[in-house]
Amino acid sequence: MNRGKQDMIFRLKNVPEGYERAAGELLKERGYGLCASGGERDAGKEPVIDISIVLTEEKKVSVSYTAETDSAALAGNAALAGKAELSACGKAFAFRALMRLVRELEKRGTGESFLTEEDVWLDRNGVMLDCSRNSVLTVDMIKWYIRFEASLGMNTMMLYTEDTYEVEEYPYFGAYRGRYSSGELRELAEYADLFGIEMIPCIQALAHLKNTLRWGAMAGMQDTDDILMVGDEEVYRFVEACIRRATEPFLTKRVHLGMDEAWSLGLGKYLHKNGYHPKSEIMAAHLERVAQICRKLGLKPMIWSDMYLRMSSKNNDYYDLPLDMDLSGAVKPPADVALVYWDYYHTDENFYRQYLRMHSQLSDQVIFAGGGWVWNGVSPNLKGAKATTEPAMRAVKEAGIREVVCTMWQDDGAETPMGAGLSSIVRFAEHGFAKEVTEGMLKEQFEFLTGTSWEASELLGEFDRPQGSEFYDNPSKYLLYQDALIGLFDEQIRDWDVKSYYEGLRDRLLKALEEGIQRNCTQKDCMQTLQHGSGYAEEVLSLYVRLADALSVKAPLGRKLYEAYGKKDRQALAALAEKEIPLAMEKIRAYRDSREALWNRESRIFGFEVLDIRIGGLLARLESAKKRVEAWVSGEVDSLPELEEPRLPFRPVKEGEEHTLCACNSWKTIISASPI
Repeated sequence: MNRGKQDMIFRLKNVPEGYERAAGELLKERGYGLCASGGERDAGKEPVIDISIVLTEEKKVSVSYTAETDSAALAGNAALAGKAELSACGKAFAFRALMRLVRELEKRGTGESFLTEEDVWLDRNGVMLDCSRNSVLTVDMIKWYIRFEASLGMNTMMLYTEDTYEVEEYPYFGAYRGRYSSGELRELAEYADLFGIEMIPCIQALAHLKNTLRWGAMAGMQDTDDILMVGDEEVYRFVEACIRRATEPFLTKRVHLGMDEAWSLGLGKYLHKNGYHPKSEIMAAHLERVAQICRKLGLKPMIWSDMYLRMSSKNNDYYDLPLDMDLSGAVKPPADVALVYWDYYHTDENFYRQYLRMHSQLSDQVIFAGGGWVWNGVSPNLKGAKATTEPAMRAVKEAGIREVVCTMWQDDGAETPMGAGLSSIVRFAEHGFAKEVTEGMLKEQFEFLTGTSWEASELLGEFDRPQGSEFYDNPSKYLLYQDALIGLFDEQIRDWDVKSYYEGLRDRLLKALEEGIQRNCTQKDCMQTLQHGSGYAEEVLSLYVRLADALSVKAPLGRKLYEAYGKKDRQALAALAEKEIPLAMEKIRAYRDSREALWNRESRIFGFEVLDIRIGGLLARLESAKKRVEAWVSGEVDSLPELEEPRLPFRPVKEGEEHTLCACNSWKTIISASPI
């Protein structure tokens, strides 16, 4: 798409104090100059746009632009093209208005007056960036996301850090994991504040602490391998140190304490020490102790809500409660602890409506967290993100919930880059300013901010969506990693032409990418001005071209080997060893190099060693497969037991069932039937 860059310079005439730097950075990212309030512009003939910003109480964001019609005023170097008044009920909303002004001027030109208005449906809308699943985003990358959020009018950001922040008293906490220093977190909080974004620490104070509890220095604090020993005084010294160190660098008093998915709470060493106690009793006691710490520190805590709903479930589940259930008499969190209702899975609007009702019976502080779905494997589940976000956000707005967050989890090692989910963030943002959101609205906003095609970005969601697939299926991951000789998933894809599918996807992506580059070729001067993130979305698309290319050869390889060996076709096997396996390795190396480059752009180096080991192991096994097949073809060995093992479906397909694929997002489970 042509970004329509105009020769313009902007001048701030009447704006609140403290807006200049952030406005300048957003405009610079588009390639435009800025004069501060009352300042003179540089010599040149670019049209000048005067901007004033008005903060109001009304829940609206508006842009009023009046083109200058006086021909005398348009002459010479001091040409005034027009005046814009931006009206908003918050700082980040004002920056959304600023970028809407720029978008409209790029589209319409400076000679046309216009007025745009949007209602504000959400007082707080933001993103939670997972910095705990090996990918710890760099400070510069987080600043890029801050600017991206501000351009969309989002005004909160959570950094999910299980152990990736410094706790001075516990040196093993986050060791070798790329943890943030207190100074870096302060720098980020202050930078976010420039744009009107509240940066909120998001930590864990009960479960999900396996990386911390693995160390001998933490001995005695474990209930299970990832849950703290509730009731132990040393544990509360540790928790207080974590809360203090995690919150000190931030400007907000709000803190997310986690406390989700503590399924085995009280069933490990706690059970041996204290005997059996119901989870509800243990959870309530622990949360009260932690809430006391927060009160002492003057903090406003929130927690994930699932443990409180599990207390009312017969199966200790989260989503199995009857939709008409009354929780007004259920165990409730302390009144000063907000509940975050997380739900990334449902496509029925009524389900969200009823669960929001139940949450409101437990707390008068309810926040909704949906999913950007960048955790499904090696590619994003964008269809899942759309199918869940749309009904959820309709229900949220109908229920009058005024705060939401888009979670960007990075399960099983951050194999999907964060940037693959930019369209999910845009979808969440737009729901903050419209009752209903159309694909056309999303496309225009996404293409304006990223410089890449909306259609191309949506193709990233097709890696796991061949005909017959369902919500959680992720064949791109298990077909990439599965062993070519053992083929744990080969029977699952028996009737699917994977080669043609991924070749077609590669070609569609490549065409979209090339068309985008051609349309943007006159915009390279603008792209070069970006301090960070130049071509970020484009680089993400390029990675997936290489992944599709690799899968087009690697994905069918296992079945080809199995079938050729079954026929004892030495010629076919020799060709596979000589051509197909080396070709797969070549394409996987190209994918690996591209993934490393994007990792280095997004994240600190700690954690990449895991992907290096995974892809390196894949290449090593392909080399072994080549040698094994060559040995059989030459008669050096008389059998290949791996290819004699009957192929069983990883997930048995029931008779009459159309769903033939499956989901598996555990690398350890994919690569072998033997334990790792």
